Amino acid sequence: MGFDGWFEQRAAPLLQPGHSLARVTAVDRGAFIVRNRDAETCAELAGRFRFAVRSTVDLPCVGDWVCVQRHASGGPAVIHGVVPRKTFLRRKCPGRTADFQMIAANIDAAFIVQACGSDFNPARLDRYLVMAAGGAVEPWILLTKTDLIPSGELDQAIGLVRCACASARVLALSNTTGIGLDEFRALLVPGETYCLLGSSGVGKTTLINCHVLTSV
Repeated sequence: MGFDGWFEQRAAPLLQPGHSLARVTAVDRGAFIVRNRDAETCAELAGRFRFAVRSTVDLPCVGDWVCVQRHASGGPAVIHGVVPRKTFLRRKCPGRTADFQMIAANIDAAFIVQACGSDFNPARLDRYLVMAAGGAVEPWILLTKTDLIPSGELDQAIGLVRCACASARVLALSNTTGIGLDEFRALLVPGETYCLLGSSGVGKTTLINCHVLTSV
């Protein structure tokens, strides 16, 4: 599940008797789903932890490792603390406030997905790259639907990506022709955590389904 020595060292001082570690897999308006090696369960914040939080960025988000207390009688687990984050993705809240909204934490690599053609947007790509860099997340840029454009346009798109971030790695692929899909699967290492960033319709769900069906 991505827990390694880095997290173990930082989690040890936080764990109290009767507590265990779990990872947040979903957040919905103050309700949480957490998972350990055995099961997934609902969770809620401990009152002391809730009132000690000074900013919304200190609240658990998807990907966080948290210290939880489970009740033998059932019911939601109780979250008592968040293990320090190795990496994170966040965006500025709307308006003039300086607060941020957490998107995910402890991501090993972010796949920034842009479809070739009308959806390709260098300005949006730049925003995603800034977001990844701000949280120390490694970016990979996936150019999807390459079968819809001539090879010359694809070369131009790759050139624009290189201008936006010379160090970012780029992979061109097509779910229709299968080009690049094997290379994409080879990037996914067991035990690491990934996320897909991109607007609706660029092929994120198709990529996930393709990998899951191939892995089963």
